[in-house]
Amino acid sequence: MRLSIAATAFALLLTPALAQDLDIPENGFVVSDDLSRLPEPVRNKLLQVHAIANSGDIAQLTPILEADQTNVSFGAPEDPTAYLKQESADEEGLEILAILADVLEAPYAAMDGGDGTPVYVWPYLAAYEQLSELTPSERVDAYQIMGYAAFEEMKGLDAWYFWRVYIGEDGQLQAFVAGD
Repeated sequence: MRLSIAATAFALLLTPALAQDLDIPENGFVVSDDLSRLPEPVRNKLLQVHAIANSGDIAQLTPILEADQTNVSFGAPEDPTAYLKQESADEEGLEILAILADVLEAPYAAMDGGDGTPVYVWPYLAAYEQLSELTPSERVDAYQIMGYAAFEEMKGLDAWYFWRVYIGEDGQLQAFVAGD
């Protein structure tokens, strides 16, 4: 179910891509891996952040985090890039960039942002309210992102508390967070 962002980005450059409306049910979500269905600002931000994640240079995220006032922690750290480096096991931010790339390569969920405008979340698993009811295919996606042991531990909480990305309809990187 995972896709190659680079191959899809190339294909999108070759054809005119108009976002198709995703019929998001009230208080629900729609899962897709079709980047052509994303609004252009969302798709552009996704591709930009994914390229940065693969660059190995976490400092390249700083202008986006600052311009978009991206939430990286519910504790609202003063320096989001420093916080992400601190959260990375290698303290350089490479692990966080690898997680960010993995998360963005998963299918996304388009969901109601609470005010009638859609928000897009990666991985789509973050939209589920009961992880204990995931299908075998969905569990494979979860294991690819975070591994079996970590997922099984989180599954006991019955919600996705691992890293996730939220991009607003306007292309604003709203959040890259872990936890509740």
